[in-house]
Amino acid sequence: MRTCFLALLSTLVLSACQISGSVGSSDPSSVPPPPPPPPVEAPATHWRAIPLAESRLVAQEPRQVAALDELVREASLQAVAELGGGVVTNDSTWATVIDCRDPRDPRLGHYRGNLPVYPASVIKLCFMVAAYDHNRTRGLPLDDALRRDLDRMIRVSSNEATSRIVDRISNTGFGPSLEDPAAREAFVHKRLETYRLMQQLGLDGLFAFNKTYAGSVRLYGRERDALGQFIGPNFERSNRMTTDDTARLLYLIRRRALIDREASEEMLDLMKRDAQYRSFFTSAIPEGATLYSKGGSTGNNRHDAGIFEFPDGGAIIVVAFTNMPNDQGGHTRVIQRIAQLVLERVAATPGQPDNDTADADPTIGIE
Repeated sequence: MRTCFLALLSTLVLSACQISGSVGSSDPSSVPPPPPPPPVEAPATHWRAIPLAESRLVAQEPRQVAALDELVREASLQAVAELGGGVVTNDSTWATVIDCRDPRDPRLGHYRGNLPVYPASVIKLCFMVAAYDHNRTRGLPLDDALRRDLDRMIRVSSNEATSRIVDRISNTGFGPSLEDPAAREAFVHKRLETYRLMQQLGLDGLFAFNKTYAGSVRLYGRERDALGQFIGPNFERSNRMTTDDTARLLYLIRRRALIDREASEEMLDLMKRDAQYRSFFTSAIPEGATLYSKGGSTGNNRHDAGIFEFPDGGAIIVVAFTNMPNDQGGHTRVIQRIAQLVLERVAATPGQPDNDTADADPTIGIE
């Protein structure tokens, strides 16, 4: 018995030694490979919120140049003479151009560009900017509903989508007349929210107050009351834009110097025109160029405001408004011709292309 026990114990000890030796073996083939290192994620770009005071300074970068004023004036007068048909006149035409080809010296020229005009749907640019500003600074959710309305407001110029966006920005809505004077004043104050933002940007010529009315969006009750009395063809508080400040607003977006860089790029994407989403300026696009724009029209107005980006990275901003007594179609051709003439003549002048569309100051909007 004792002999059997010793034999069994010897066997167990030998087996343990063999197992221990195999575990501690220096043979590389017997050692499992180490686990792969975790993937290293690239650091996310942090877009800096751009203070309104900084955007205000950038908006004033384009300097007015007399030679460019003359170029825009001559192009406008020629377009009216060729296509106005005696209905569109020199006094019912407004135009502004910003030559952005040299990022160190953007230049502005205009023809009657400092005079306010009823802008039709071009005013939707202001409401688009206000929606992004309120998302970043006021907690307005950029949810699926708001994104869908922004898309429809800018791409297809939906008045219904615009109405919903204005209500969300200003925290107002349709309803019967407000009998209480304090309530009426509060309604007007809320509706002035977008205009106050434009003022902070130094763009006092962009008076964005009321919704755009057509189709299922009707003017009644407190909406009508807030507009005030008739002054000429429009109301006391009808929307108004100058082509100068409209061009400067587009310049801010193009420079990615508004709200933050990501917001500016999303706004540009909404404004991009192609075979599906066209504007009045579409027919004036030079070969190889890309157009970002927002047009507007009523029976009496044809307007467009666009950024023409070229393959070399340069850009020319053109804004042209026309007005006529009734819808005879001529003013559509006039603004198209103004854009065509301005682009041809500006392109023929010396200009340093901005080969990096990033900006004259590439630090804007990023840190």
